[in-house]
This record gives sequence, structure tokens and C-alpha cells, in this order.
Amino acid sequence: MAKVESGGKPASVESLVQLCLKGTCHHMSVLEDRIAELPDTLLKDLLPHLNIVYLDRIEPVVQSKGMTTSFVWESIFKDLVKTWRCRQMVSQPTCGWKQRTMERLFHVALYTHNRGDKKYLSDLTEQTVLSLTVTYVQTLSVVSRKVCRLASEDLRPILSTLERGVGCLKLLDRWGPWTGVETDLLYILHRLLDHGSVKEVEMGRCYGLDLQNWITTRCRRTERVAPYLNHNSGDVSVAGPSTEPHCSYVSVPGPQCSGASATEGGGPCKRRRIIWLSDMPTEFPCDTFLPKCGPICPKGEINLLDMQVTPFEITNVVSPSLPSWLGLHTLHLHNERLFKDSDLLLLVNSLQALCSTPGCRLRDLAMAVNYLTPVDAVVEACPSVTSLSLDIFPPSPGSCNKLVPKRALKCAKITEFALEKLCLRSYHGKVLIDMEGFLSVLKQAPYLSILHVSGIHPASPILNTLAEHNKSLKSLMLDNINLASSHYEILHLLENSDLQDICFKDCQLLDKCKIKEDFLTAFVTSLKGLPTLQSLALPENRLAKSVKDLAELFSGNTPSTIQKLDLSSNYILPADLLEFSTQLRLHKRSLQPSRTLVLDLRLNPLDRDQDVKQEALRTLIPFCHILTDNWDSGSTMADHISVM
Repeated sequence: MAKVESGGKPASVESLVQLCLKGTCHHMSVLEDRIAELPDTLLKDLLPHLNIVYLDRIEPVVQSKGMTTSFVWESIFKDLVKTWRCRQMVSQPTCGWKQRTMERLFHVALYTHNRGDKKYLSDLTEQTVLSLTVTYVQTLSVVSRKVCRLASEDLRPILSTLERGVGCLKLLDRWGPWTGVETDLLYILHRLLDHGSVKEVEMGRCYGLDLQNWITTRCRRTERVAPYLNHNSGDVSVAGPSTEPHCSYVSVPGPQCSGASATEGGGPCKRRRIIWLSDMPTEFPCDTFLPKCGPICPKGEINLLDMQVTPFEITNVVSPSLPSWLGLHTLHLHNERLFKDSDLLLLVNSLQALCSTPGCRLRDLAMAVNYLTPVDAVVEACPSVTSLSLDIFPPSPGSCNKLVPKRALKCAKITEFALEKLCLRSYHGKVLIDMEGFLSVLKQAPYLSILHVSGIHPASPILNTLAEHNKSLKSLMLDNINLASSHYEILHLLENSDLQDICFKDCQLLDKCKIKEDFLTAFVTSLKGLPTLQSLALPENRLAKSVKDLAELFSGNTPSTIQKLDLSSNYILPADLLEFSTQLRLHKRSLQPSRTLVLDLRLNPLDRDQDVKQEALRTLIPFCHILTDNWDSGSTMADHISVM
């Protein structure tokens, strides 16, 4: 007989199986050794009820029965990370759910005391959770001063484990400004960077110049140099190499005279200049960390540096010291404020000085430029860079661009760039850039295999150049670019390339088509004639009813080899999807049984007719792995109208 709550509503009654599962979980300390005796179905039902300790312990038993715990770790991750739907990893069948979940749980235990009523954490102390999850931490995020607890005696073993396992350190923006007195934080960073295995560092904006300088000295490889900016001449000078003691933490003298800084050797300066790396405390006394660290303090080496920077920091910190960063293979600089021409010129000159130094390992560069910046001038400064990403901002007032590419000087020598990946993105609408310089780079990049262009027009010259000069191109992504008038150029490129991945996102593909089928028929024919194609993404192109024509990709004797088709955000209604699925079923014999088509249908208003939606999905399931969601299109439209 069902129980009745005080409010009059019937209370849920647990089944005998559920009661037995709860009882088993409560007595796992006794029953753990006999867990293998459970039938497979009961064992699978038991897994979601276990805390992470037992879930981890019985994993070998589960695997021995041909099962997996991955679905439980996935469920825990989605409970921890409410924004999981926005993450690309959810579309990957095998994305290491256990490692990601354990890493997330470590941060939850480290930074929060109120963990809620979570059954996967039931009966577990903070120390237990930290000890279990720490071995899975590959990226440590510093988000509050609670990280300083790692310097305590109780958590010192946890810090030692982090030293061995963490490869990436993230110093996020939520930390307060660095004041130079957080000895515990400095000790933790020292252990991870200098005694540990951290080679990658991401820095937010709120850390100040002291810590920024201290960290960036680890970007050097062998020599110690003291760059400075001569404010009189505007040039960048680099002092010669200096010796340092076996322990890298040495005190550095402060200014010796008013308005000037001391040289690294301690003598007074003879002219007005700023030696940023010795004017600020970039090193700290040995006795700060000894004897905790032992008799010797090694020095770490950063290979990847990702920094949020201001124009002031670019001019006065990054550019002067950049020529000495020989240890870097990846440098990403992000800023949200405008550069002056002189700032950008100084940065590019410093990059050129670095790249021309023997032993430079920089291969991956991301930075900001403005509309007027010649792309080829930036590439010419770093000819050995294989991956370049440029965020394009509006020019600052009065900008006239001081960067001059070699083509403007009519140099006879033609440079062949090493570029393999190029990304140009504008976040300020569709903009005109120095197209001549961009096309010049494309023509001189024979090894270019990945191109991502966002918010730039016109598109036709880009597509024509790619077809004629970039035969090694494998992946092309065009985002927020109007392709409505570039149909001929698209078809020409498809017929003269070996592309494997194509993404046209928000490109207004069909906006100027009087008869949309005319272009789609030719488009599908060209795609089917591209045997190398594996992925086609067409999000945000308002395909709607025209989606049915894409089913022809898999028709005939030579169907397309596409393995993933992204049709997200295309205002596809349930009836449109049903027609697409019906057409696809007619061609399903053409689909290779061993290849399951991954079909992305997210952010389409499929909730408008649930019955038709389910019928369409049932038709697709036999030969598609469907990525979908429970998007509420009505609420989204109401929200959109309310802010109009």
C-alpha cells in the first residue's frame, strides 16, 4: 500500500531491488570482495549508487565482465559542470570521463566546503577525496586563496603528488591582485614550476607585474639576460648573459638613483632607462623556501605561455623581455584594449628578434592586430612559426600603421613561410582587412593545412587563392562570412582541393538563391566528388526545409565518404527532419555498415512536434549516431523577443 505524505500526495515507494542496492552500498566495506558474484545487470544498476572510492576500486571487476564505469563518471561530470552542453567534449564518444571528473572533483574538494548531498561523495572526508583524485589532476586551476592550503603540513603530500602529475597551471582572473606577500602561494608555484613538471602556464589579468615577471623568467632556456627599454631612443636592448648561483632564488637590488634603475650588477645607471626584470622582484631569496625545498632549488622551464595582457604590459613587460624567451614553443597573448601603432611595432620587432636568435623554438603564436595591419608583415617577422592566430581589432584613433611588409619595399626575394595553421578572427562584425597582404601569405604558404577565417570579407578572393595555391589544405572553417555571392568560387575550390574537414558557419549560403535547390544540387555533387572529405559542418545557415537535399550526399554508386554532418542551428522543424530521414533511409544501403554517420541536430526547434520528431529519430537511429538536446525553442524565442 502506497504511503501518503502530509500534503496528500502519494510518496514514492522504493522497490525491493532499490532497497537491496542501498543496503549493498552501505555495507560495501564488507561486501566489496564479493562484488564479482553479483549478476551483470545488478552490478550495472549498483554502480550509480556508489561513492567514488568504491566506484574506483571495483572498476577492474566491472571491466573483467566486459562492462564499463564510463557512463557513471559522465553522469557525475554533468552534475558537477552545469554548462556541459556547451562543451565540445560531449560529442566525443570517448573523452576520458573518469579523468575529467576526478580532476573536477579535486578542485571541488580544494575550493569548496559545501559539497551538497552528493551520493558519489557520501561518507568521504575532504582528505580522502583529495588523496584519491589528485593523481588524475593534469591541469591545476588557481581560483582563490584557498589554494594556499596546499602549503600546509597536512596537504604537503598532496602538493608532492601534484608536482609529479600537473603539466598545466592556470592562474585564473578570479584571484585578487598580487601584492607580493603571499609567501604560501609563491611557495606552491615554485614547487610546481621549478621542482615539478609544469611546462604550460595560463595567466589571467589580476596578478600584477611582480608575479608576471617572476613567472616569465621561466620562459628562458639557458642564458640569463636583462632586457630593457630605452625610453630615449625607443629601441630594445638586451644585456649580455649573466651568471647565477646554483639555486635560482637570489635577491635583486632595487634602484640606485632617483629616476633610474640599477644594472643587474648593482651599479648606478648612466642614462634614463627601465630594466624591468631587475627593477621588480623577479627572484626571491633562497631562505624563503629553504630548507623546505632541500639544499638545491632547480629552475623550471615554461614551454607554453598563455597570457591576458594590457597594452602597458605588452610595451613594458612582454616586448622588452621577449627576445630572451628561447624556451617557448607556444605564446598566446590576449588583450581587450586597443594597441597603439608604436606598441604593435615594438611587439613585432621583439618577435623578430626572438625568431632570428639561434635556438628559438617558437612555433605557435597568437596575438592581436588591427584592421590595417598587413598580415604578411607579421608572418615575415616570424617565418619559422607554423601556427599563427590573429585577433583583429579596430585601429586606435589616428592609426596609420607603421608595419611595412617586404612586398611594399619591392624586395626581390620571395619568402616561403612554414605556416601549417592560420587563423584570422574579427569579433567586430564583417570587416575589410589588408586583403593583399593576406593573399600574399596564402600564396607563400605551401604547407598550409588548416585555415580558419572569421568576420572578414570579401570571400571570393580567398576561395580563389586557396584553389590555386594551397593544395595541402585539409581543413577549412569560414565563420560569419557572407558566401551568398561566392557559389562559383566554392564549387571551384571543392573541385580543386583535397579537403577533409569543411565548416561554413553563419555564412548565409542560401540567402541569394531564388531556387535553393539549384545551388544545393551542384554543391552536393561537388562534395560527393571529394573522396577525402570526412566532416561537413553547416551550422547557422537557415537550411530549414532545404535540409532534405543534403540526403543526396549518400545516394548513388559513389556516395560521399562524410563521417560527420553538423546541421545544428538551422531552424530545422520536425517535419523537415522527417523528410530528410525518409530520403536518407532510401539511400541507407549506400552507407557503409562499418561507418556510423555522426549527425549533429542540436539547437534546432525539434520540440515543436514531439511525435514527428520521435518518428524522424527512429528512422535515423539504425545508421546514425545522433547528437541532440532538449532545447526549448519557445523559451528561447520569448527571451529573444523580450530584449528586442
